[in-house]
Amino acid sequence: MDRPSALGAISTALLEHPKNVDDLSNDKGFQWKFHCDICGSGYDSSFIASKSAASSRRFGFLSSGLSALGSAASSAGGSLSSGFQGASQAAGGASQFRGMSADWHKEHDNAFAQAVNEARVHFKICPKCKLYVCPNDWNDEAGLCTTDAPSLAAEMQATKAQARVEQMQTAVKAQSQFDGDSTDRATICPVCGKPSGAGKFCNNCGAALGFRVCPKCQHQNPSTVGFCGECGAKLG
Repeated sequence: MDRPSALGAISTALLEHPKNVDDLSNDKGFQWKFHCDICGSGYDSSFIASKSAASSRRFGFLSSGLSALGSAASSAGGSLSSGFQGASQAAGGASQFRGMSADWHKEHDNAFAQAVNEARVHFKICPKCKLYVCPNDWNDEAGLCTTDAPSLAAEMQATKAQARVEQMQTAVKAQSQFDGDSTDRATICPVCGKPSGAGKFCNNCGAALGFRVCPKCQHQNPSTVGFCGECGAKLG
């Protein structure tokens, strides 16, 4: 296949697929990753081995060492990619391929056209915004991408989920919450029933606020009782 016909094939391919493409080709063969214009998810084309590179290796030549021939091939590759801004890597004008042979570049052109044909079935083009999108970002019902025509079912579920979150937040805010006040509450004297203060004796009636220890069993009893609640002994 000569260079002009290869250029024609690439021209058609580029017109029928977005420029959001990564060229993964190397001296052993050709492969591309095509990306969805919305979510960026990619599709890897099948790897196509390079026959010319394999022949060069059989004859003991390194692809990167073909300086004279590679330089001429680089000029040819540059003329191919110059007409497609943003697609130079996909069309074979990338600088990392300057050392490859003219035969390798011809293979590269043909392989790209095959890769585009392979990847095309994995994307949809939106007639409104012209974006190429994967199935996850395509609304079959509307025939548009989800940016221009969001899925009603998905939007309904998202709205319901958001409503539930808002209802939960409202319910939580309406509940009685701890206000952060951790000040000491006044102790009530068991004798006079009035706030006793923070001492050992009531500020109002002088009653002892501590425990009365039983001299017989050592049980701690309230200060207001006269007999031990554990053994019945009289408290002094």
